[in-house]
Amino acid sequence: MCSQPVTTSLALTKQAFIFARVFRTSPLLRLQYPPIHPVRVTVFKPATRFNWSTGSMVTETSSSDSLAVAQRVRDLMNRHGIGKRQQTAELCRILDLSFSQGHRKLRGNSPWTLAQIRRVADAFGEPALQLFDAKNADVDDTEGTAQDAVLMLGAVEIPCVAWVGEALEPGSRPDFIAQNMNGRWLVTTHEGVLLHAAHDVHKIEIQPRRTDMDKPLIAVVDDDQTSADNLHDYLERSGFTAVAVYGLEGFSQALQTQVFDAVVIDWLFGAHTSADAIRAVRNSDNPDAPIFVLTGELTTGKASESEISDIIQRYNVTCFEKPARMAILVADLSKRLQRT
Repeated sequence: MCSQPVTTSLALTKQAFIFARVFRTSPLLRLQYPPIHPVRVTVFKPATRFNWSTGSMVTETSSSDSLAVAQRVRDLMNRHGIGKRQQTAELCRILDLSFSQGHRKLRGNSPWTLAQIRRVADAFGEPALQLFDAKNADVDDTEGTAQDAVLMLGAVEIPCVAWVGEALEPGSRPDFIAQNMNGRWLVTTHEGVLLHAAHDVHKIEIQPRRTDMDKPLIAVVDDDQTSADNLHDYLERSGFTAVAVYGLEGFSQALQTQVFDAVVIDWLFGAHTSADAIRAVRNSDNPDAPIFVLTGELTTGKASESEISDIIQRYNVTCFEKPARMAILVADLSKRLQRT
């Protein structure tokens, strides 16, 4: 369902303001025209920005708000007996995140939405207000109830959280209204006669979607840069975020600061094997990450079949012979990560 066509200059001004300001991702916006009921539009600052000139993602410092919420969530889990090593997995279960996504969020490297905060609090039977930072501590019932909603701007639908108030009284003309249509809250501007019951909207929270942060993170480790890059590109085209690492030392360093949802690693690196790297993954923050070992040296005798067999049994890894059939590898990877 879409909102009615915009016919007034005031309505055009409202929508132009929202488009111009929301997609600049300002931390806090207040609509400047004089509404009867002021509406606050909150847009959380992304943890990353996209560099259009280079086509790369640039990581920014985590906001103090995200860090504060993450600390409160960790404290809440501690009070409920969730150990440190189990907290990320528990958060992933509650919010339906991949392990790397949950790890970033629990460290404050990914923004939190009000809906996510409420889901965590509800999962432990505690009030959500205790997870808010000081800036949001004044949230109360007079600002309505937070509801997952869709902000309708013409033909554009923007997922949001709307703070929905009381049902509108006859003659009321707030700037934004919320209507529950088939169990879904739709937020639109007030444009004339209402065909369905509507509620006042006190505040709208928009969380810009960063698709790269929503994808599982896969490490591709190979000292053959061409092979690593080819697999990296294929994974990216298949809907994953991939990181190519060209040696065992670089991968060891990456494990100190990064959590991967899965690892695809070559077996031979000169005179060394990837056995120690595989053990390191099993001792990392995500010890259950799927591991795929690639080798093209079984027939030449350079790779030991018995050593690889031992690693497969001991550390639950999967072996593919090079050149690996990428479609089959990705299908297996998707299944293990339970992606459809």
